[in-house]
Amino acid sequence: MSTSTLTIRLPKEQREALKRSAKALKKTESEYIRELLQRDLDSRPFGERTGHLAGCLDSSQTIGEPHPLKALIRERNWRK
Repeated sequence: MSTSTLTIRLPKEQREALKRSAKALKKTESEYIRELLQRDLDSRPFGERTGHLAGCLDSSQTIGEPHPLKALIRERNWRK
């Protein structure tokens, strides 16, 4: 895993709370912050996490045989 350094400024109270929490979990402050960030990033709404995939399956092809997934998608579409 390639890493880079990020510098942030925290209020003194927040930094102390960070130290206490990391110590209680027997982790470094960096490990604890990385886990918090990962959890937050993973908790984004599904649409936000997969939005870049929109339009990846072009089911509008009319040249030649229809795309094999088109029939399956239509078959399983509960909104018929």
